[in-house]
Amino acid sequence: MNLSLDFWDSKTPSFKRKIMQNVIIDRKSKYTVTWGYINSLEEVAEYMKDLLKDKYFQKSSHNTFAYRIKDQNWLILEWKNDDWEVGAGNCILRELQRENAINTIVVVTRYFWGIHLNTDRFKNVIEATKIFLKEF
Repeated sequence: MNLSLDFWDSKTPSFKRKIMQNVIIDRKSKYTVTWGYINSLEEVAEYMKDLLKDKYFQKSSHNTFAYRIKDQNWLILEWKNDDWEVGAGNCILRELQRENAINTIVVVTRYFWGIHLNTDRFKNVIEATKIFLKEF
């Protein structure tokens, strides 16, 4: 596994966002992790819409994500989306639960370049999420 860390803030002031590009490179597949601070389900939709305006994310193979939000009744709302990488969203959600991350969305973006990783793709999603959460 090749690790390359590159941090930058979003150019969009409407969302608090951190990105680690190419956190993991495995057999030409590249994984980028994006974190955002969110307060509501509406912000989840806005966050993803804003993220997908960027051509980097539009051209990727998968943008899997999970989020956890504490609502006004102190209930934890959580969900995941696999973006055709079946099971990957659940891997991210489990790591958010382990870290008790609140008001957080994590997107793991994968660029696939033709070499099938089979179950290693899940290990990479989990490891990319862990690396990111450890840094922040």
